[in-house]
Amino acid sequence: MANEETKVFGALIQGYLGACLNLNIVAGKKIMDFQTQIQTTGWYPLSRWVELERTVLQSYKNANAILVRVGMEMMKAWYNFGPGKTLINRGSDFLHYQTGSGGYESVIKGPKKQVGSFELVKMDGRKGFATVHSTTPFNRNMECGVLIGGMLAPGDLDYVDVTNSKDPDTLEIEFH
Repeated sequence: MANEETKVFGALIQGYLGACLNLNIVAGKKIMDFQTQIQTTGWYPLSRWVELERTVLQSYKNANAILVRVGMEMMKAWYNFGPGKTLINRGSDFLHYQTGSGGYESVIKGPKKQVGSFELVKMDGRKGFATVHSTTPFNRNMECGVLIGGMLAPGDLDYVDVTNSKDPDTLEIEFH
């Protein structure tokens, strides 16, 4: 559909806003204005997400580490206060959930070309290594944080690191 607009689920935006507030990131009128305009069960144009992300990016010289923390905090809240505990039991479960139709595809909708994908390319649980390929419109640093936070949330893993230094669309995950 040529005129179909990409939409982001309100709960995802509220998770981002909550993470910013919990971490005291860009707390203030702009974040509060966003929060009052977003209903958890609504769908919003991707442009609202981009506007929120731009607010964070423009507020810090090096926002990359902050976006990782935002992603981690979002998944911590998703696991502890949302449906996480009923959906995943182990860190590797989160990786499968997030890269399958239950995760990414539940929070964004629209034309495939704009929505992109978030796919598990390979995983070796014994070696503690996985690779995810992402063509989503979301910031890769935030996605690294989402993977770290979601995999650590169940408490069965002691270490999770995610990098995308070789190829910006490839997230390499190491876990123990």
